[in-house]
Amino acid sequence: MKKTLLFAAVVLIGFSACKRDGNIVAKVGGTKITEAALEEKLAATPPAYQSYVNTPSGRKQFIDSVVREAIVVEAAKQAGVEKRKEYSEALKEFKAEQQRQLEEYKSGLLIETYIKELHSSIMASDADIQKYYDANKEEFEKPVAYTVRHILVSSKEEAESAYARLQKGESFEKVAKEISQDRGSAQNGGLIGPFRKGELVPEFEKVALSLKNNEMSGIVETSYGYHIIFKVSEQILPAVSFESAAPEIRRIIEKERFEKWFEDKRKSLGVQVNYDLAMPSAAAPYEGAGIEIDEAVESSEK
Repeated sequence: MKKTLLFAAVVLIGFSACKRDGNIVAKVGGTKITEAALEEKLAATPPAYQSYVNTPSGRKQFIDSVVREAIVVEAAKQAGVEKRKEYSEALKEFKAEQQRQLEEYKSGLLIETYIKELHSSIMASDADIQKYYDANKEEFEKPVAYTVRHILVSSKEEAESAYARLQKGESFEKVAKEISQDRGSAQNGGLIGPFRKGELVPEFEKVALSLKNNEMSGIVETSYGYHIIFKVSEQILPAVSFESAAPEIRRIIEKERFEKWFEDKRKSLGVQVNYDLAMPSAAAPYEGAGIEIDEAVESSEK
């Protein structure tokens, strides 16, 4: 019943456009079907069907189908469907969904438009890339790949509880699988890597790289929550030339500038967030948070 009423609402909204000025092709009760309205409906049909509709028989069939819909609309009005509660509720729900989609589209359009301007302000020049390579030459002449495990939770209390379990001898992999909110790594016992310096958030990376193999960190706070990190291994990789490293360096520099822009904006806008109010009853994965904008910045390079 609800789907039928929603169909009726869509048809009714479509025919409201038929009341505009223009040559009247057909009248069905109080509804006037104009030539302009027919052209609009034709434009919305699949291309293959449009070629058929441009024949005399096809156009007649199309007009008849529009008239039949209009007859259903008029009959529904006469039957008092518009005054029924279920119709009103379905229409209200439809309008709310349309409004939600409009607001979502407006936000997306603002992001898409502005992100191109933002990228131009954080773009790394060739000189920036050369300077970074020279300042970090050892990392490219003797690059190291790190592999770690981590446990991510949303509160310090949860982190302290997890840390206590590890101190009592529970395996890191077991605790990570049970409670880590990074579900992408949790299923593998919290495993992350191999990764190189500059690929993860600075607070996490600083601690991870300072650990010795098979050493566990204390509680580490980042923008994602509270972590406990376990160093698995590190491996020396072949040297990377400037030409090969340039794309990666560009990404690192622009990511750092982008993160700084975000933090500056967060402060200037006085952002305040009450995470407790929005937390689900069960731990949910955090991976992918904010990725849409990060990807938008990267795609604007193309």
